[in-house]
Amino acid sequence: MEYLELIVKCIFFYGVIVFALRVMGKREVGELSVLDMVIYFVMSEILALTISESNETVMKALLAIATLVLLQIGVAWTCLKKKKWRDFFEGTPSLIIKDGLINQNAMRKQRYTLDDLLYQLRDKEVGTPDEVQFAILENSGVLTVIKKKDSRIKWPDPLIADGILQKETLHRLKLDENWLIRELQKQGCDQIEDVFLCMSQTNGLYVIKKEHSKNMHRMHQRR
Repeated sequence: MEYLELIVKCIFFYGVIVFALRVMGKREVGELSVLDMVIYFVMSEILALTISESNETVMKALLAIATLVLLQIGVAWTCLKKKKWRDFFEGTPSLIIKDGLINQNAMRKQRYTLDDLLYQLRDKEVGTPDEVQFAILENSGVLTVIKKKDSRIKWPDPLIADGILQKETLHRLKLDENWLIRELQKQGCDQIEDVFLCMSQTNGLYVIKKEHSKNMHRMHQRR
């Protein structure tokens, strides 16, 4: 009877974990933020201590897991709307190579060795840094490489992200906000808040407009 109860608890908490992860949203293992990993570790510890305990402890574990899920959803929603919160919880990518030049200060700050860099460049079929337009060390630890021959972007970060002007990118590209607004108006965007994504390319601006909820609702109705 004791072993049967253990098996039932394992199956039950397996379902609880799957449900909790589905509610918190899809993430690949390599894309987990620090907050994601903390939540998962705490959940696993709670379940490990609960499986062999009484039913009363099971209810406490469910309450703890529900609290963690709600916390994760709340923080994720805040990070979606506030870049400062997103940078705090998830960190910011580091530009390691620009126009073939290695940013040694960024490597030291991230404790990223030359061996790591060369290995990940070889993994992307790049022989030397001179072939690279941009190499960005992502929050997941993966090096994203954009080769010079494949690159059309002037800077890897957007000018506008989800309706918010990225002033640092604008400053780096030595562009003027008034000029940007005029260029957006040529593409049918009256204001920055109407833009979901805007990036600077060699042949002009790459712009994606926001899809408003009412339009999305109408699209679903037509389907």
